[in-house]
Amino acid sequence: METGLSTRRRPAPPATRVLALSGHADLDTAPALAEALQDALTAPPAPDTLVIDCHDLVFCSSSGLNELLKARRAAIAAGTAFGLAAPSPQVTRLLRVTETDTVFDIAPIAPSPAVRDPDPLF
Repeated sequence: METGLSTRRRPAPPATRVLALSGHADLDTAPALAEALQDALTAPPAPDTLVIDCHDLVFCSSSGLNELLKARRAAIAAGTAFGLAAPSPQVTRLLRVTETDTVFDIAPIAPSPAVRDPDPLF
């Protein structure tokens, strides 16, 4: 069973950055997740919106959730909108059980570069 974490930037509408996560966000992968989130938030040009695509994140522990919460706090401090998109069933359950589904902005799908909707996802 693969228990690693993969992160990659996906194409996105202007001023939006999408970071796609796949695999497992847990104690072992939390440092890599923290680094990827920090880079996604701060790499020039800084995004107006940072979306974390959780569609392929098959497992997220409290360690992974903690990194997402820290990234959300850093984004707010930087004036960047932060949201989660397309959470997997396990991530959805984790968010509900911990009541962090009330903290995060959550979209059912991640934005694509073809989307030119004047209303932001978050």
